[in-house]
Amino acid sequence: MILAALAAGGTAAVGQSATLAVNSAHTALRERLRHLFSRHPQAPAALDLHEQDPDTFALAIRRYLTETGADGDEQALRASAQILRTVDPMGAASGKYRIDVGNSQGVQIGDFGNQQNTFGTRPDGAE
Repeated sequence: MILAALAAGGTAAVGQSATLAVNSAHTALRERLRHLFSRHPQAPAALDLHEQDPDTFALAIRRYLTETGADGDEQALRASAQILRTVDPMGAASGKYRIDVGNSQGVQIGDFGNQQNTFGTRPDGAE
């Protein structure tokens, strides 16, 4: 959700009043992530580069989100939700951004993904 909000907040094409709300939430999100990423010297630069080229730098940001615990940070998630509710109100209303992955395995979140999982013992008995 945070990656989607970073990308959406950087490229939002919404009405003027919505733009102010998106810009405010996007700024709050980026400031919070800078704080959470402070232990990683390259992370702030990756955050800036992600704004310019989200596709190329999404993997680096995803790694920093996980390593720093930012992917579960309440302030970051709240700002992300605000951005996504504003830029995609229909998606937000339909529950697209409500995610619960407790007790899950092989989770993939997002549109147009491709994933292959194998759980348990291999059929040939190898480990």
